[in-house]
Amino acid sequence: MEQSKYLLKYYKNNNPVIERLMLQKRMSIRITILIICSLTFFAMLIFSNASKFKGEISLIDTLVPLKIIMILSTIIGIIGLIFLIVSFISKKTIFPKVSFTIKRKLFVFLDWFSILPICVVIAFFCFSYLFIITPVSGNSMMPNIKNGEYVFVLYNKEITKGDVVVLEVNEKDNYFVDETSHYIKRIIGMPGDKIQWINGQLYVNGTIYPEIYFPDGYLDNIVTENFYGMFKYIDEKGHQKETDVIPEGYYFVMGDNRKTGESKDSRAIGLIPEKNIVGVAMYHMNFIIPNGKIK
Repeated sequence: MEQSKYLLKYYKNNNPVIERLMLQKRMSIRITILIICSLTFFAMLIFSNASKFKGEISLIDTLVPLKIIMILSTIIGIIGLIFLIVSFISKKTIFPKVSFTIKRKLFVFLDWFSILPICVVIAFFCFSYLFIITPVSGNSMMPNIKNGEYVFVLYNKEITKGDVVVLEVNEKDNYFVDETSHYIKRIIGMPGDKIQWINGQLYVNGTIYPEIYFPDGYLDNIVTENFYGMFKYIDEKGHQKETDVIPEGYYFVMGDNRKTGESKDSRAIGLIPEKNIVGVAMYHMNFIIPNGKIK
C-alpha cells in the first residue's frame, strides 16, 4: 500500500503533462492573489480615513512605496489574467506558445512577488484600523516631538490627561479652520475641567498642574498669549458656544511649543469633539523601530 502511494506520488511529480497542469493551476492561484490584493488595497485606500491624513500628520511618505508595489501587482495580475484567458480559449492560434521552462521561471517570480502585496494589504489594514507609524510635520510639539520625527499612534486607546493625540480639525467643528486637516497635540483639559494658562503656568480646576513632560526651565519666561479659561466650541447642531467648564464629549488641547506660539490649538480653534480624536501617540520611532515612549 505504502509502495503504491509512493509510486503514484513519483508518477505525478515526474509526468510532464501533470506537471504542466499543476504549474498552470499554481500560476492561476498566484495571479488571483495579486488581483484580490490589489482590489482590497485600493478599496481601503478609497474608504479608509488613514489614507486622507494631511496636515501635521501625514501618511504620504509611507503610502508611496506601498502604492508602487500595488500598481505593479495590478499590472502583473492583469497581464497574467489575460494570458490565462487567452491560453484557455485557444492556446495554439491566438497566443504564442511559451516553453515550459519559461513558464516555470514565471511561476517562481510570481510565487515570490505575490508575498509583497499580501504584506502590503496587511500593513495598510493595520494603518487603517489598528495603528499608524507616521512622520510629524512642524514644530508645534517641540521640544518633545521634533519636525520630521516618526511616531507610533495607537487607535482606540482610552484618552487620559497629558496624552499626546492625533486629531482631526475641520471647518464644521472648529474655528479659523478652512479645510480638514490632522494635528498632533496634547490633552490638557478633560470633560468637567476648568483650564487656565497664565504666564507660563497651567492651572487645572484652580490648582497648579505640574507639566512634567517638559525639561526643567523650559517654561521660564514664557511670553506667549495667556488663556483665562473661557472655552469656545461648536456643538453637534453647529451652534457656537462658550463655557468655563469643558462639556462632556470635548477636550482642550495644546501644543508643547509654548515659547514661540507656533502651536495652533484649542486656544484658537476651540475644543475638540471626542469623535475627532483619531488616536494616542505612544512611541518615538526610528521609522519602524521604537525609540522610546513619548512623554
